[in-house]
Amino acid sequence: MQERQTKQKQIIYDALKTLDHPTATEVYGYVHTVYPSVSRATVFRVLGGFAENGRALELRAAGNEVRYDYNVEPHYHARCLCCGRVADVVAQGMPIGGLTVTSDSGFAVKGYSVEFFGTCKHCQQ
Repeated sequence: MQERQTKQKQIIYDALKTLDHPTATEVYGYVHTVYPSVSRATVFRVLGGFAENGRALELRAAGNEVRYDYNVEPHYHARCLCCGRVADVVAQGMPIGGLTVTSDSGFAVKGYSVEFFGTCKHCQQ
């Protein structure tokens, strides 16, 4: 069953593409300035739905707010230790989506996440 594409969902997805790895709060702030009738609850629910149906990635880092990425192709991210900003990075020598993981303990691996961290160019200045 295909999910219905509403105007609100399109507005939220456009905001997600415009902003750089935003939090749900950042998406809401952006959407609310242009379309004040879109509620905070709607933004949070729609972003959760995007992540659930594979239209966006949820980026979770310990101690940080969940961020979202419209680019669902396999790729890596780096997180700034100062401000929490997230950026796409290329990791030379690391396969994109090509790792095979096995477990002698019977653990059924569903995926993996690699997080790089450091200081973004804004915080370095």
